[in-house]
Amino acid sequence: MKKTLVGLLAFLGALGMAQKFSVEASAGYIYSGLGGQLAVVAEDLAPGLPLAVRLGLGFATSDALDDNYNIGGGTTWGQYKKDNNFTEWGQNITLSLDVLYKLPAQGLPVSLAPYLGLRYNMFEGGAYDNSGNSGKYSSNAFGFGGGIRAAYAVIPNLDVVADLGADYYLQSDITVSSSSGSTTIRPGDPRYANLNAFVTQPDGFVFRVRLGAAYRF
Repeated sequence: MKKTLVGLLAFLGALGMAQKFSVEASAGYIYSGLGGQLAVVAEDLAPGLPLAVRLGLGFATSDALDDNYNIGGGTTWGQYKKDNNFTEWGQNITLSLDVLYKLPAQGLPVSLAPYLGLRYNMFEGGAYDNSGNSGKYSSNAFGFGGGIRAAYAVIPNLDVVADLGADYYLQSDITVSSSSGSTTIRPGDPRYANLNAFVTQPDGFVFRVRLGAAYRF
C-alpha cells in the first residue's frame, strides 16, 4: 500500500507540471477476461520534454479457478464444477501508474508512446452452488508493466487509442474464505504451490490489449 501512495503522490506532482490533460477510456482483453480502464493522462510535463504520466483504474472479469486442475482421484475442477452445478466468478481491479515517452512523429497520423509503470492488482474469485455452498479466494499483488500506446487523431481534441502491453506480478498472499472462516496462505508455505496453481490470479507475466478513445482538455 505504501508503494501505491508513493505512486499517487508522484502523479499529483506531475499534475502540477502538466501543460495538457486527457481522459482515456478503453476496453479489451485483460489478463484472462474482458475488461476496461479509465485513466487520466498528464501530458507535456515540461517544454521540449516528451513525457506523460497516466493514472488508470481497470476492471476485468476473470477465470478465477483453473478448470484443468486435478482436485484428486483424476477429477478436474472443471468436471467437478459441472457435476455439482457450481457457478464460478472472478474479477480483477487494477491501479496503474505509467510514464509514457512520446516518440517523434512529425507528419504521421499516428503517434506512438512506449511506457513503463507500476501495478497494484486486487483479485477476488470463487464458486457457489444452488445449495449455498461457496468458497472465495482473494489476493492483492504488486507488479510492473510496460507496453506501447498508439493514438490516431480523429478531431483536434479526440484520439482513437490502442494499447498493447504485458505486466509481471510478484507472488502474493492468497486468502481462502468460506462459511466456516478464512485462512491466508503465504508464499513459502508448503501448501502455496498447489493453491497458486488452482487460483488464477495474476502471477508472473500476463498480457493485455485494449482499444478506446482519449479526449484532451
